[in-house]
Formats: sequence, structure tokens, C-alpha cells
Amino acid sequence: MTGPHRTRTLAPGIVLLILVVLLLAVPKTGRPQATLGAAPVLSSIERSGNVSLARDCGYSAPLSASRSLWLFCDTAVYVRRTNAHGHPAWTLQRFIAGSTAAEGATGRGGPGQLSEVGTPGGTPGGPAAKTNSGQPAPFLARPAGLVTSTGLPCGYGGSYAASWVSGLTRVPSSRDLLVTFNNYCVLGGAGGAPGFLHEGFGLAEYDPASRTLTHDVTVFPGPTTAALGSPVFSGRYLYLYGPTCSAGKAGRCAGTLSEARVPASLAQWTDPLSYQWRSSGPSGPWSPDASAAASFIAGPKPSGVSVASFPAARRGYVLVEQTGIGGAFTVYGSAAPAGPWKPVRSGRVRCRLAAGYANFCRAIIGHPELSTPGQLVLSYFDPGAGAHGHVMVAGFRW
Repeated sequence: MTGPHRTRTLAPGIVLLILVVLLLAVPKTGRPQATLGAAPVLSSIERSGNVSLARDCGYSAPLSASRSLWLFCDTAVYVRRTNAHGHPAWTLQRFIAGSTAAEGATGRGGPGQLSEVGTPGGTPGGPAAKTNSGQPAPFLARPAGLVTSTGLPCGYGGSYAASWVSGLTRVPSSRDLLVTFNNYCVLGGAGGAPGFLHEGFGLAEYDPASRTLTHDVTVFPGPTTAALGSPVFSGRYLYLYGPTCSAGKAGRCAGTLSEARVPASLAQWTDPLSYQWRSSGPSGPWSPDASAAASFIAGPKPSGVSVASFPAARRGYVLVEQTGIGGAFTVYGSAAPAGPWKPVRSGRVRCRLAAGYANFCRAIIGHPELSTPGQLVLSYFDPGAGAHGHVMVAGFRW
């Protein structure tokens, strides 16, 4: 204490006793310690150190026992060049809006070095057959028909249209992977207000053997009650989850965590009338009315959410809720995809934050194939890593 509140110094023995009491008082269910130090998710083109990929969000799914496919959101490619003063500097070479893909070895704890996957065949406007130049390439087609907040076609005033990946999982009894995405008009540029407008939710199937993308359908065009993702197959249903931030303040959200389900077949999950929403209203626990959706976890602070099945880790279903822009998260567990959900642990990923909304620590995503019974592996975007931010992975005890 200083000034008029200064007090006399405590005896060393008393100080030691207080420290012991405080340590014993810390609950064992507190913040987990990282067991895997933060490490970048690297592509082979970054090996030289002269290229840095500032990718947003990183979802993965196993292709085999030893390999995984990774899908990323917006990807900025930076190259190191010598400037006019003879000093090395990072320069933006190109920007890929929407999504890119890579695949590589996987193992408990973290991914190996990844190789870029070319634009899939079958993508509207893309090549007729698979391509792979070793460079990042668009994965999902750019959505059409989106508009800015003023009603102009998305693309004006520095805005751009993008389909951002929101989840990835294998279709049961199939080699195909189901990709979920949300369409956004991302605002910005000179004189433009920063932010993004959610304008649709959709799904697509990806065949990793032929590298073709099929059944790319925007199920809910226009604004929906939630930006859905985290596809989970269980029994007869496909379950989907989404956060809604209805009251953002001081970097934290107050809102809802929504859950939808649809019969697990292509004909059903491409039909908007087949969807049901978790509800607490008079229509029962599941309602066909999206506006009746209610939060399935009390008092959420959903800056983001990731849900998946973790059978190899013997954890059942795991939900990771991002609770702020500083990297804080809470982990929930359940024996069923519809809950009930019980808190497991809380923690924080290590980010080097920069100023500005676009630079917040984000996209905290769980990876079942990398996790073990003793360690939860999360990926996230660190705005201070690499040239201009990078997807990282870290492990936490649970």
C-alpha cells in the first residue's frame, strides 16, 4: 500500500503461511496448464522463411490414421523482400477471400508440415479437374448475390464476399467430408465501416480421393438466427451449433448458443424445411421455427463455439466456447450431442494482441484427432504471430 494507506510489513513466516493458504484454496477445476507449447500450423511453402500465410480459422478432419485435411478461412500470403533501404520487409503478395485447404501428417499433439491442396474440381468457376501447384488456392466458391449494409452489391467500397468454413467432419459410411460454411459480406476499405454481414449458411461434400466438391448448397440464404457450424453426426441426425453475440461490450459477448438438427441424409440437410431448432418454448424441445431457438447453455458469452466428438480421447462430445477476444475459453462435456452440457475446464490461449477489432485473438477450435485422454489440442488465430498473424495449436490438460 502507498500514501496514507501504507501498513507495516508482515513477518516472513506470516507471509509464507498466507501464500500456502492461497495456493491450497485454488480450485482444481481452474485454468488448465498448457501441455503443448503454442506452435504454428505450417505449410511447406513457409519452410524457407520467406513466405508467411496469415490464415484465419483452422478446422481439421482425419483422412486416415496418419493424415488430416485442414480447411482455413481467409488467407493472406506475405513474402519477405528487400525494400528500398536494403532491409527485409514483409509484403502482401495476394489475398484469398473465403477458404483454402492443406493436408499432411497428423499425430497426437499437433499436425506435421502441411502441403497445399488446389481448388477442388466441381467448384463453380473453378477447374474441371483437381489442381495442385503447391500454392494456396481458393477452396469454396465465392458466394454471389451478397450486399453491403447500404444495399449495394458486395464488392463496392472495399467490401468482399466470402464463404467462411465453420466446420468439417466425415460423413458416416462414406469417404466424403461434410463442410459447413457461412456467407459474409466483409465490410471495410477506404471510408468503409469495419465488420461483416452474415448472409447465409450452407454445406458441401468434399471427396478427398478425387478432390472434388459436390452438393454445394446455401440452405439458408440471407440472415439467419445463427451462423451455424460444428457438424456432428449422431444416430439419425446431423447436429449443428452456432453462437449469436447480441450484446458485445469490452471485448465480450452476451448472447445465445443455438443448436439445430436435421435428418442425416443429403436430401434432408439441403432442405431448409427439414431443420429443427433447440427450443424452450411451448412447441417442445425441438421447433421447426428458427426464431424459437433458445440458448442450450445458460449465460453464454459466445464469441465463438466449436463442437465435436472426441472418442479417442474418451471424452464423448466436447464443446469449446470462446468467451472473449483475449483468448479465454470454457470447455463443456456431454454424453450426447443434445446435452446436457457440464463445464469441464476453462483457460486461455496465448495471443500477442494488436490494436483493432480485426486483430483480436479468435477462432478457438478443438481437434479430436490431435487430442488424447490427458490433453485437449486447440487451434486459434494469434494476431501477433508470423508476419501478420498465424494459426497456432496448443495443448491443455483436462
